[in-house]
Amino acid sequence: MNGFVELESGLVFETSHPEWHTGGKILSNEEGKRKRKEYAFNQLKETLKQGDTVFSVLRHVSSSGMSRRMDFYIVEDKKLRYLTGWIAHAMGYKLHKDGGVVIKGCGMDMGFHVVYCLSRRLFPEGFKNEINEIRDGGYALRHEWI
Repeated sequence: MNGFVELESGLVFETSHPEWHTGGKILSNEEGKRKRKEYAFNQLKETLKQGDTVFSVLRHVSSSGMSRRMDFYIVEDKKLRYLTGWIAHAMGYKLHKDGGVVIKGCGMDMGFHVVYCLSRRLFPEGFKNEINEIRDGGYALRHEWI
């Protein structure tokens, strides 16, 4: 039976054998999901700064065109840093068994949509740029496709 474990570092993860992780605290499903979401959001908040560019990669589009799988990265110290898992947990998206976040919907740039929504959560008060104050925090992060 799957369960959640919280380590001393704050990391929360789901496992099929929580009893094997003796160094961690076993959490209820409700508490585990909440704490994992909170942990992922805090990791993103520490990692992403105003003006950072989040890159998206389209991995698969369903035959109906109504959903897609995507991965998300930033460039950090000249290397790609994988953000997909944190974004999935923080924003409530499903992670696909073959990798990537499952995004439902069509008719717009869904990569931009995910980054915009993430940016709004990270910068709820908006942000300032060199020219003037921008109230919409959704534009604090930039988005590009790979």
